[in-house]
Amino acid sequence: MNYTWLGHSTFVITNDVGGVLVTDPVDAGSGFDLPRVIADVITVSHHHFDHDAVERIGGHPVVKDTPESAAFKGFRITGYPAFHDEVRGAKRGPNILFSIEADGQRFVHCGDLGHIPDEATIAALHGCDVLMLPVGGIFTVDGKTAWEIAKRIAPKTVVPMHFAVPELKFHLEPLDHFLAAAKADPAPIVIGLPVRPKED
Repeated sequence: MNYTWLGHSTFVITNDVGGVLVTDPVDAGSGFDLPRVIADVITVSHHHFDHDAVERIGGHPVVKDTPESAAFKGFRITGYPAFHDEVRGAKRGPNILFSIEADGQRFVHCGDLGHIPDEATIAALHGCDVLMLPVGGIFTVDGKTAWEIAKRIAPKTVVPMHFAVPELKFHLEPLDHFLAAAKADPAPIVIGLPVRPKED
């Protein structure tokens, strides 16, 4: 199983049987161009404009936007309910953390997580291979809190997402805040810096 970051919280994940999964497709109004992607399944952590632009993805994908477990084209997907803010959704509503398993690996995509998950969720996700975690603050956890979450879940690799980049049309904190928190309090976790593919 491997992944490509397309910007914001949008990743394309492929497995060894040719299954293609897209996470939280970002809308054009947020500033990101997306390449043409044909997918089998799309996970949507919550229905905000910058995370549920499913019309930008080609094919006839199944849209997974509930936490119940399901299997699609070689992927096993399980959702864990969470919140978009630190007050149990009172500000911004619910959010789903998706565990995506295939080829003996487990990726966890945290959507717009706005708080430190409860102990049961942390235990369920502990030791995953790749943790895709928002770090930009403002609408989600900030860099310092994101690093605390990463330490508790203890993935092999944490991939920061949902942070300020030049294309983004609204304000988020830069990736540097997360990297500074990690540098100040080291842990045995690889930080996989996301890089968008170059246009042909």
